[in-house]
Formats: sequence, structure tokens, C-alpha cells
Amino acid sequence: MRLLPLVQPPARRPPVARPGMRRRGFTMVEMLTVVVVIGTLARLATPGFHEALLKAGAAGVAGDFETVRVAVLNYHADHLEWPPDGYPGQVPEGLAPYLPENFSFVRQGYRLDWENWTVPDGLPEHPESGTLLGISIVTTDRELGHAVVDLLGGGMGHYALGSTYTFIIERP
Repeated sequence: MRLLPLVQPPARRPPVARPGMRRRGFTMVEMLTVVVVIGTLARLATPGFHEALLKAGAAGVAGDFETVRVAVLNYHADHLEWPPDGYPGQVPEGLAPYLPENFSFVRQGYRLDWENWTVPDGLPEHPESGTLLGISIVTTDRELGHAVVDLLGGGMGHYALGSTYTFIIERP
């Protein structure tokens, strides 16, 4: 019995690009180049996008702050007294008619708090002041809190304690 040697078929070679012949797909080098370029662009754009979102959030808080401030001043003009102190996220008693319809003190990412403190001995720099009025923003997002302070705090007395950022609006 005669055994025939095993003949393996010749290995297939990749087609050689010839002039006028079309190539299908992209090479690995081209794909990696595109991925690197897109990654670099995304890395450059992300911090600017995050900062823009933060400033937009702070502007939203500032708008709500101004809405509450105007409502409180209108309440005072009608009643000759300030609304009572409230809790974070709670509209103070009697203030709802002075706020826009469906306005809420609870927002996504923060809560508003109306502050009406009695200071029996007055303030150190204003001993005749018996009341201190302010609006607090309560948020666990420290970046948002600092962005609000940067936006509102310039000409307004303010302080931060934990997750609460309080802005003094009046020292009657």
C-alpha cells in the first residue's frame, strides 16, 4: 500500500492592492487614529461643558432666589411684616399668593429656605437691628453651592455652613 504525502493547500495571501482595485474597510492604523483624535477632542471639551452646566445651574438658583426675594418684599409691602421663618423646601405661610403659580421651594439638586431670624441684642455692626432676613440654598452639590456664591455673593452678605449657603437680603 502506498501512502500519499499529505499536501496542504497553499496559504491564502491577502490581496495585493493594485492600481484601480477597490479596498474594503479601514486599516487598523486608520481606526486607531480616529479613536485617538475623538478621545482627545472629548477630553478637551468635557471640562468646558461641565463648567457651562454648573453656571447654568447657578443661574437657575439665582432666578429662584430673585423670585423669592421679590415675593417677600411684596408680602412685606402688603402686611407691614415679614413672612415667618420656614423650613428648607417649605413655602412660608402666607407667601404662596406672591409667588408664581406652581412655584416650589424644592428643586432638582437643591431646596430653598426663607430665613427670618430675631436677633434680640442686634447685630454687632448694627445693634439697632432686631431681625435678620435671608434666603438659604440647601444642596449637597458643593460645586453648585460655590457657583451660586460666585454668582450672588459679590455684593451681598453670605455664609456657608455644611450644605447650606445663606444670603442676607435685609437687615431691617
